[in-house]
Amino acid sequence: MSALSRVRFKYLLGEFHLASWRPRLQVVHMGVEAEGGADILTPAELNAAAEGVWLQRGAVGKFDVGVSRLGPWICYVPKTERLHYVRIAGAFEAYLNRWSSKARYNLKRSVRKLQDRNPGGALEIASTPEAMDAFLREAAAISQTTYQSRLLQSGLHYDAKLVEQMRALASSGDARGYLLRDQGRAIAFAWCSGSGTRLTYDVIGYLEDAAALSPGSVLLYLIVEDLFRLGRFQVFDFGVGDAPYKQLFATDVDEFADAYLFRPSWRHRMLVRAHWLLDRFSSSVGAVLERAGLKAQVRRLLRALG
Repeated sequence: MSALSRVRFKYLLGEFHLASWRPRLQVVHMGVEAEGGADILTPAELNAAAEGVWLQRGAVGKFDVGVSRLGPWICYVPKTERLHYVRIAGAFEAYLNRWSSKARYNLKRSVRKLQDRNPGGALEIASTPEAMDAFLREAAAISQTTYQSRLLQSGLHYDAKLVEQMRALASSGDARGYLLRDQGRAIAFAWCSGSGTRLTYDVIGYLEDAAALSPGSVLLYLIVEDLFRLGRFQVFDFGVGDAPYKQLFATDVDEFADAYLFRPSWRHRMLVRAHWLLDRFSSSVGAVLERAGLKAQVRRLLRALG
């Protein structure tokens, strides 16, 4: 029987987190070439502890975006997704040569600037079980200052159970925690977890008062450089979304759609419909602000208020 996983559906109004729903779903990896849909499982065949099925990485167009019925199921596809990643192959300099000369020059200048301020080294890497506790303490302290934690209820928190999970990953070589320091102070972090030959860029953050040093871009540059040097992973996965930094650093992008099939009930229908309508409303408001040239200013204001 396939594994169960709790999926977090965030009810967001712009960047304000209103509530979350965490249904336990039975995981089925589709893959973009997979056939089938409603006949994968019936509600009667579902694990008794599950509220539905999470069909992962289906081909775009296999399921309708939005809320619909699929056989006996309530089918929810929030959106199509784009996943950016770096293929770790060849030499790091050859990877950099994919960029425009201007982008390459600007980023290398930012890296040199921070390295010149820190002759002893600006990058610290935590990869052993013993290093996880100290890494999480510093990373969580940074994360709690970011808008992701304040508004979106995401980011890192220090938690003993999380330390144990990180230690378990580190014991098998699947944990890399990165801290970027400036004159001894940690100003940015990235927590990355591995599975097989894939390393995922899970949680990131930096101190706003260090923004002039471009800590996010510098740290990402140094991480990719480290992974080319390490030779342990073949893919550096940025996760879903179209952030500008992903588009800049990635070598490849995949498109797919996750589908969530819920047992037919009024509760599931209400929760799914509310999530879909709120997401559509927020997207519509964002599009209006974008056309008016106000989206960036409103975002900065909301983050400051948060």
